[in-house]
Amino acid sequence: MRITAVFQVIGLALILQNVTTAQSADRFQAGVQFTGFHINQLDEGSVGIGGRIAYDLLDEGAALSLEGEFNYFPQNPSGNFGESQFLTGVKAGFASERFGLFAKLRPGFVHFAGGDFAERNHGTATDFALDAGGVMEYRLSGRTALRLAWGDTMVFFPKPVFTGSSTTPKPAGLTHNLQGSIGVMFRF
Repeated sequence: MRITAVFQVIGLALILQNVTTAQSADRFQAGVQFTGFHINQLDEGSVGIGGRIAYDLLDEGAALSLEGEFNYFPQNPSGNFGESQFLTGVKAGFASERFGLFAKLRPGFVHFAGGDFAERNHGTATDFALDAGGVMEYRLSGRTALRLAWGDTMVFFPKPVFTGSSTTPKPAGLTHNLQGSIGVMFRF
C-alpha cells in the first residue's frame, strides 16, 4: 500500500508541475464540497467536508481530467466517525461550454481514526479504497461550476472489524459503500 501512496503523490506533483507550465488557461481546478459516506461494514452514515484539485488534459467535447480529493468526517461526541479519505485518479466523459457528464475511477485510502473504532479494533486503520461513479458539473461562469458526484466507494478491510452493534466481528473483505458529494469548483 505504501508504494501506491508514493505513486499517487508523484502523480499529484506532476499535475502541479504541469499547471505552472501549461500553455492553455483554465486547466487547473480547485474546489470544496460537502460529502456523505455510508460505511456498511461499520453501519455508519457520516457527513463531512472536503477539497479537490484537478488538472484537465482535455476539457471540451471529450473530457479527461486527473484529480485528487481529500475528505474528512468529524468524530461525534460518542466517538463515532472520525474517518478521513484520500482518493486520486481520473474523470472522463463529455463536456460542453455549460454542462459536463463524467465517469470517475479513483483509488486511494480511508483512514479510520474515531475513538469508538480505535477502542473496539485495537487502534486506527488505513485501508485501500476504490471510488467508482459519476459526476455532473454545471458551469455557472467560465471559472466556476457546481459539482454533484456519486458512486460506490469500495473499501477493502484486511481483517475482521468490531462494531458497537454486535459482539461478533464483521468479516474481512471488500465492502461496497454509497458516497455522494455536492460542491463548487473554481478554474484557474
